[in-house]
Amino acid sequence: MTFIPASSPCADNIPFVANSLKQEHPMIVVYVNYRLNIFAFGDGKGGRNLALKDQRLAIDWTVKHIESFGGDPNDITLAGESAGAVHVHAHMLTEAPIQRAILQSGSLHLSPPQDPIRGEGLCTTLQNILQKEGLTLASASVERLLGALAESKVVSMWLQLTEELSGWETRISHIDQLLIGDVEYESIIWRNGVENMTAAEIVACFDSAGDQALQLKSLYNIDADRPTSCKFGALDFINDTRFTLPVILIRDAYRKAGKTVYVYSFDQANPWQASSRAHHAVDLLMLFGNLDLNAAAAAVRQEVQDKWLGFCSGQALWSEDGMYAFGPYGRCNLITPEEYDSRRRVRSCAFLKHIGSGQYNPICGKLAAGRISLLN
Repeated sequence: MTFIPASSPCADNIPFVANSLKQEHPMIVVYVNYRLNIFAFGDGKGGRNLALKDQRLAIDWTVKHIESFGGDPNDITLAGESAGAVHVHAHMLTEAPIQRAILQSGSLHLSPPQDPIRGEGLCTTLQNILQKEGLTLASASVERLLGALAESKVVSMWLQLTEELSGWETRISHIDQLLIGDVEYESIIWRNGVENMTAAEIVACFDSAGDQALQLKSLYNIDADRPTSCKFGALDFINDTRFTLPVILIRDAYRKAGKTVYVYSFDQANPWQASSRAHHAVDLLMLFGNLDLNAAAAAVRQEVQDKWLGFCSGQALWSEDGMYAFGPYGRCNLITPEEYDSRRRVRSCAFLKHIGSGQYNPICGKLAAGRISLLN
């Protein structure tokens, strides 16, 4: 699922599909533009998660009609990156008619479903703005609704916790195969926001953890006298709680349930500015591979495309108990657990898993809320 137009060079799938033909595993790619913004909430009185329902209509349409395009309705892979992966995870749990799923840099752990009261509160806020002009959520124009949303200063949307998503943290999907992973520097999208925080503000967020605060501050180098270290540590904490740990949790749960799970780490740096590291969404540059890449990134592009195509066609990618690394320096190979430990903060994630999401999610919320930006 994507919010990037298929006509954009960044997401043009023609080379990807052409590669599937070369491999003699032809693929049909269907894009679902899935972001409804405030319209996912309706008027706050009717159905909830309208964006999810809108996406499901697209999935059902694909299942119904894909055979007419030469596809197999019983061989469908649903894939998404970042917020797209959040929604793919939701569809996995609501029994969408898919056989496989790809979660790139995201899951419901990234944006957990919220109490419906919060959605009702947003609708009430917008209604209060509109009623000053004699308008309602139902009568206001699209342009005016978006204007009211800007006035409300709400910068992101979310899924609402309904019965079909209840217990999402421990539920296992019906799908047979899962491909899941992250990039090395996911939390870059919070960098500008966190860099505007003071060390004291960051320390206060961690101190709210009570008995666990001291250990967490030690693991993430949170020290009021070291503001730069505090900011790096806060970004590392967001990265681990929203991306790295969820990969580990989902991997372990699905393997325990007997599912086939392939896990990867993507560590190839930005091909034009390596100092940006392997940041959030840089994997899409290699997956679609339409832009001018250096030799190392081009090597990763070929490997990523081959592996994604193999997964979608039902091939075994690598040893299921192994982990595959894309990059750095153009190298792609299976890595040992020890190598993975050197690429991710596995020890920190183990402690986070031990204390549970009830302890770390509130801290992450305080650090991240309202600070996300694509201008990093």
